[in-house]
Amino acid sequence: MLSSVRARWSPQDWPLGVKLGLIILLIAIPASVTSTYVSVQNSLDRVRQSELAKLNQIATTISGQIAQALSAHQAFSNYLSREPRLLQLLAKPKGKPEMAEVTGRLNAVVASNAEVELLMLMNPLGEVLSSSDPALLGRNFAFREYFKVAAQGRPFTTSIIVGAVAGNAGVFFSNPVFDTKGQVVGVFVVKMLSRSYSQLIEQAAKGSVLQPFLLDKDKVIIHHPDRSLMYKSLVPLPEASQKAILEDKRFRTETVEALNLAQLAEGLTTAASKGVVVYEDAQQIHTIAGFAPVATVDWTVVVAEPESVFSEPLEQLFSNFQVVMVAVGVIVLLITLLVSRLFVSPIRALAYAAAKVELGQYEKAQTRISSQDEVGQLSRAFNNMLVGIRDREKVKDVFGRMVSPEVREKLLEGSLSLGGESARVSILFSDIRGFSSLSEEMPPQEVVELLNEYLTEMSIAVRNWGGYINNFIGDAIVVVFGVPIKQENIETRAVFAALEMRERLNSLNKRRLSLGKVPLRNGIGISTGDVVAGQMGSLDRFLYTVIGDAVNVAARLEGLTKDFPDYPILINQATYEALKPNQGFVATDLGEHLVKGRQSHVRIWGIVNQDLNFATPNI
Repeated sequence: MLSSVRARWSPQDWPLGVKLGLIILLIAIPASVTSTYVSVQNSLDRVRQSELAKLNQIATTISGQIAQALSAHQAFSNYLSREPRLLQLLAKPKGKPEMAEVTGRLNAVVASNAEVELLMLMNPLGEVLSSSDPALLGRNFAFREYFKVAAQGRPFTTSIIVGAVAGNAGVFFSNPVFDTKGQVVGVFVVKMLSRSYSQLIEQAAKGSVLQPFLLDKDKVIIHHPDRSLMYKSLVPLPEASQKAILEDKRFRTETVEALNLAQLAEGLTTAASKGVVVYEDAQQIHTIAGFAPVATVDWTVVVAEPESVFSEPLEQLFSNFQVVMVAVGVIVLLITLLVSRLFVSPIRALAYAAAKVELGQYEKAQTRISSQDEVGQLSRAFNNMLVGIRDREKVKDVFGRMVSPEVREKLLEGSLSLGGESARVSILFSDIRGFSSLSEEMPPQEVVELLNEYLTEMSIAVRNWGGYINNFIGDAIVVVFGVPIKQENIETRAVFAALEMRERLNSLNKRRLSLGKVPLRNGIGISTGDVVAGQMGSLDRFLYTVIGDAVNVAARLEGLTKDFPDYPILINQATYEALKPNQGFVATDLGEHLVKGRQSHVRIWGIVNQDLNFATPNI
């Protein structure tokens, strides 16, 4: 009772479905791992979108502050340009009192406002009449865009320009000076230091990893925390833009280098206004950025951040999870291996046994029954099947020695039944000359040994060319080509088989002569024609054979070889006509002869015995 309870709880006796279910359960663990991975990736995407929105908001805030500062500075410049003393100096450009009064006023403004670097008044020709920087007096800045626009009566705000004298970056605000008739009589310029706007940008990056920077209309960086990137364009500038920057002496450089940040430039260009962009920065770091245009000038504020800032914590979390996943995977693998051995081992034993059956090694194919589950039942059924196969193979082996393998296989398949079918065949008859006299002089045992030796050699020759040995009649052999297996070129096969029989007989005679025995001679007759082939006999006992005139002719041709000692191989006309000229046969026309059992004559051809190579049949 106790042993039966233990057997019931033994894993070896579990139903195969339970074992497979356990494995499926273990395999399901990776599914949960995959879902976790997907969740981490989704979280990363959500954080990225949130971070992009934040960067865009910061860029929008900074652009708004810069726009307010620019508007205030423009208003300040417009206010100063209406000073009456400026008009007086323009009316008397060489008047010393007027110049001294204006210069004093300009110096006072610069001294009271740290953001103002320069104030200057130019006449309609672009010559500086008064300036807070004495070094600029008398210089001509008519080439500057801010002068050209203001001289036409419109106020103008430049992008950031590096000063031609002091070399400090700043923004120039120009306003036309009108006389009482509304005519432009001069241009008043205020230069505000760029730090007024840079401070607004840098305040956003203070205490963080943010990288806010400012671009002008040509996508040239006019402010960046990394000073090495200042005054470089995102992508190579067109020749016209390079020329305009050079003529304006905007950055005091001969050319503007490109950073080749095509992804960033394309993202800024395709956006209608503000937006976000993902790109590789100059150090090939994966970066995300928000951007927003400045309302009053053609500038763009960009706030960038390395994606690793927020992705690394999640990636580290996933890396830790991967370590756990590997550990769980190892455990699952070990459990799976242990569980799978419960049913894989007997299945492997069955596979090994089946391989032995395939090789015919039935004595090594017995498998051990180690459990009572479905696999154990399969092993028991296999062993029972093996017993049947052994018995069947014994019968098949004995049966195969009684009939040809071709007939045996067709009989086992059930494709042969009592009766026959018409077929065109080539019949080969062979007989030993003087065998009756020879056998009288030999003991019966030696006669049997002689026949076995001779028939073995002849059978090999016939088999090499696909002949079916229909019967052994004493020392005679009856061979059929074309049934029970259909074949091409049956006439050629039959003649080649006859020639090889002669070759093997010669070899056999050499061995017999070396042993002091009498050599053998044989005759071969080949006839091609239509016959009836099939099972002949009764329901209790039948034999596969062929019946027809071609059979009788082959037998008679074999007998006629006694009359033609130079031609041990004779064939009929139908066989000769089917032979291929390129096969190398040499045949002699021996004329028509009347053979026993036939009223009409048979035309006979003699095959000259040839030394042919039989290693590779070519038919």
